[in-house]
Amino acid sequence: MSDFDKTLHAIPYGRQSISDEDIAAVVAILRSDYLTQGPAIERFERGIAADCGARYAVAVANATAALHIGALALGLKAGDRLWTSPNSFVASANCALYCHAQPDFVDIDPRSYNLSVSALEEKLKQSAHTGTLPKIVVPVHFSGQPCEMGSIARLCRSYGISVMEDASHAIGAEYKKQRVGSCTYSDLTIFSFHAVKIMTTGEGGLVLTNNEALYTKLLALRSHGITRDPRQIRVHPMGYGIINR
Repeated sequence: MSDFDKTLHAIPYGRQSISDEDIAAVVAILRSDYLTQGPAIERFERGIAADCGARYAVAVANATAALHIGALALGLKAGDRLWTSPNSFVASANCALYCHAQPDFVDIDPRSYNLSVSALEEKLKQSAHTGTLPKIVVPVHFSGQPCEMGSIARLCRSYGISVMEDASHAIGAEYKKQRVGSCTYSDLTIFSFHAVKIMTTGEGGLVLTNNEALYTKLLALRSHGITRDPRQIRVHPMGYGIINR
């Protein structure tokens, strides 16, 4: 084995801090009646939403799933375009492919490594002329440093484009004295709780929004359209209903 290989072998991919209290909390869930959705998930969603100042939160298996259902809830479909940063994990762009849409990239600012506002502005101008504007822009808060969301939101709103923040790196970060996740400058914000993120649940992801209609869509997408909400039920079989699409 070369010295280079030995160095690579010595650097761990991730190292978590797991306390006895964390372990006890997991054991309590394992001994409860709910291993997936249930009161613990609802408490988790409420806690994250309250901390960020958002109205709604929907927890899912991972941030990849969060990006996927977020794109679907925003109406991304075949023939549409989604723009994101080239400096990110592949899931930021792949959520477009899951919806049979086309991903494209906006260059980064070399000072922050985040999506460049000037590059976005120029690309939007060019695309407006050619009729190739995106349906969604996904800024990525790289290494926990928030993008210039005020400027990004202003540009996207002027063209009628939805904004979905990929904040997988950025839970706990603040932008203009507000928590990332407040959705002040976006339609949706995505968090990751993967093992190498700031806060981990082993795996896990979450979508935040202030839009009730988007929240309802996200819940439906998470549960395959199954609901017990009488406002959403169209037919009444035994126990479950079918959500209006």
